[in-house]
Amino acid sequence: MRRSNSAECFAVLEAVFRSELEAELAYLALKPDEALKVKGLKVSSGLKGRRILFKVACRRGLMSLAYTLIDYLTHLKMIQEASSRLEEAKCP
Repeated sequence: MRRSNSAECFAVLEAVFRSELEAELAYLALKPDEALKVKGLKVSSGLKGRRILFKVACRRGLMSLAYTLIDYLTHLKMIQEASSRLEEAKCP
């Protein structure tokens, strides 16, 4: 069964971190994902201070867009948890 041409879907995801360092670490950790070439999917991001702005354009359907956003949110959560654990482990 062949899919009909799906409309293009767009999403913007903004993540705000506690510090600029934490934001930069997350940005650098996720930036390589943009290099992956997936037909019908384009992701770009930008870093400004404590904020990362992700822009996603998808021609693969709404569920593909949703799964892409879930992947980013999952990775952001893991980065946040790792950062919190490092903060807790610092010596006084």
